[in-house]
Amino acid sequence: MAYSVSRRKKIVVLAPIALLASMYIVYRQLAHAYGNQFAWYAGFWVYWLGWGAVFSFAVAGKEEILKLIRPRKPNHKIVLFVIFPLIITVIFRVATGTQYAKPSFLWTVLLISTAFGNGFFEEILWRGIYYSFFPKSIFYGIIWPACWFALWHYIPGSLSPNSNVIGLVIGSGLFGLYLGFLSRKTGTIWWCMVCHSIGGILMVM
Repeated sequence: MAYSVSRRKKIVVLAPIALLASMYIVYRQLAHAYGNQFAWYAGFWVYWLGWGAVFSFAVAGKEEILKLIRPRKPNHKIVLFVIFPLIITVIFRVATGTQYAKPSFLWTVLLISTAFGNGFFEEILWRGIYYSFFPKSIFYGIIWPACWFALWHYIPGSLSPNSNVIGLVIGSGLFGLYLGFLSRKTGTIWWCMVCHSIGGILMVM
């Protein structure tokens, strides 16, 4: 039986609490069994498929998700909106010393793949469904998901000995706020996905 829109809104608002609790357990169990490096990457797949895909599609529906990710033709203003946070990302990385260990070429490839996975699934989860359910609410549509998006980064970030976890959390929160603004400015999360993916590559390279 399908839930009403008001019921689904409540689910969307409370979902980050369950997400953080469940993913903390997943990451810790994986780290205990297989080590931090494997847990860091494998945990993302659980997160992408479980929360980014299954949860998002279940709560918002396939048609709404496809509408949200539909590309829009860029103009000069959109290009500037996409480039600006990428410049800030580079400055942030240099200023905080945030980096990821790359012991092998394979691990470098895996790191780059997380940029695309996060760029796609996280934008559906943290920008898309909140934009869909709360199109007129700055708090629930932008601020609320950005705060939880920031806190979420502590979980995988705490498994990386080379990352500045506090800096990662703060930077992610500010980035989340900006992407929430970008989704409303462009009427799609397509450019958020592009911006997030490129920003992720800049962070891990």
